[in-house]
Amino acid sequence: MTDASEYFPPRLRGQVAVITGAARGLGRAYALRLARLGADVVVNDINLASAADVNETLTAGTVMDEIRHLGRQALGIAADVTSEADVQRMFEEIFATFPHVHILINNAGGGRGGNSITACSADAWDAVIDKNLRSTFLCCRAVAPHMRERRSGKIINVASVAGLRPLMPVLAPYAVAKAGIMQLTRALALELAPYGVNVNAIAPGYVTTVNWMGGLGKIQDELVPQVPMGRLGTPEDCAKVIEFLATDLSDFLTGQVISVDGGMGHLNPYYMGQAYR
Repeated sequence: MTDASEYFPPRLRGQVAVITGAARGLGRAYALRLARLGADVVVNDINLASAADVNETLTAGTVMDEIRHLGRQALGIAADVTSEADVQRMFEEIFATFPHVHILINNAGGGRGGNSITACSADAWDAVIDKNLRSTFLCCRAVAPHMRERRSGKIINVASVAGLRPLMPVLAPYAVAKAGIMQLTRALALELAPYGVNVNAIAPGYVTTVNWMGGLGKIQDELVPQVPMGRLGTPEDCAKVIEFLATDLSDFLTGQVISVDGGMGHLNPYYMGQAYR
């Protein structure tokens, strides 16, 4: 993680950020980054202790404890954000604790493995769509009226470079879900722009989280040549862009999808696998 000695301007002091899927990996990196910028953070995950499942090392007992050690308030809420009832319960609990939500980061998702379109069962398809697109829709819908009323807010959705073009056949359902998140981002940005609410997305490429390195990371030597910048991404690469989108640095930016992928999203697919020097 980031060197504790690095200076973080308190751009988010007094603000509250809600981050889904934040008990490990990229979501954890976003939570700690925003806490260092002064935000109080609501950590959501279906399992708040899920870092242990992938042997991810924390600096305290939980991500919430890590945030508190940074001098910020933290609220952990275990909820399945594919469930409408769970999302409603989650935001009721949030607003019972904090008067406002300034930032929402829809990071929950996954389902990178699976099948090609023609081999995918309907249940497997629904599971990937729900985990990524439905969860993003439900959380956006829950917080949008509050931000619209306040005429202020930042919504950041996490898509993927796979949503720009399928990277491999077995990622097809995931790619469709992430492309849907991009279109949801653009549509909601148009809807909320008159109310001063910014809605943007990031599209990470291959990123070396602990969980990911145990899966696709086994073929990382084959993946690096696909990245023009010559390396895989890190959680901090993505967290820095989240910082930009969550702060006043991006106040006049909305409806955008920023690729955080070392340039791979713009490669001609005919040249995939060609090494960059």
